Amino acid sequence: MDLKLSDKRVLVCGGTRGIGRAIAEELSKEGSTVFIVARHQSKEIAKQIATQCSAKVFGFDADLSKAEDIQQVKKAVGQVDVLIINSGGPKVGDFFELRDEDWYLAFDLLIMSTVRLINAFLPDMIERKWGRVIAITSVSVFEPLPRLLLSNSLRMAIAGLMKSLSREYARYNITFNCVAPGYTMTERLEHLIKEAATRMQKSEEEVMKQMAEENDVKRLGKPEEIAAAVVFLASERASYITGTTLKVDGGFVRASL
Repeated sequence: MDLKLSDKRVLVCGGTRGIGRAIAEELSKEGSTVFIVARHQSKEIAKQIATQCSAKVFGFDADLSKAEDIQQVKKAVGQVDVLIINSGGPKVGDFFELRDEDWYLAFDLLIMSTVRLINAFLPDMIERKWGRVIAITSVSVFEPLPRLLLSNSLRMAIAGLMKSLSREYARYNITFNCVAPGYTMTERLEHLIKEAATRMQKSEEEVMKQMAEENDVKRLGKPEEIAAAVVFLASERASYITGTTLKVDGGFVRASL
């Protein structure tokens, strides 16, 4: 299937590791020009992906929770055809363990970074009458996950924003979608596994097995499996899909819709 991505310019946030890196690699294999943004090592990882995939990949270090960093990225990258919004997860904890500061930091990390990135790159898409905006959220928008109060709450707001924008800008041939991964083997999940193992006084292997048993395929996801869904939504082939949140979770969410 020709996804017609070889002439596209793509910005992948959080592109140095985990799901973000897998997305950057898969888009590079499709021939896209890929710009990856992360707090650290973006240039080094970009070179690795460029060599591995024989592609054009460029890296920019930036903290996307800061407005000024997003403006610097926009200035350096220019226009993009596809914007992949992806960030690390916020602090883990129950309600009374979280302080006001934790909520403010999570709000900047998840909500304001999304708003600012779209504000920076959407006008060019409108002018060219083509674009793809894809936000990586979580299955927690369908089913809250234990001790992930910040993520459970704020990622739902992202889904609401993306749905709203999908209706407003469809006339410009711009789609807005979310991809909601289930438990996927990333550094973030490794951190959650360690935290859960310590708290429940279990081994990490026991916690991993318990997580895997919660979905239908009885295993944890791989970053490249999430990336495959993202790449399709970024393509011309997905032009009739907008305003949706796609679960890539191995059947974790039990709801029919």
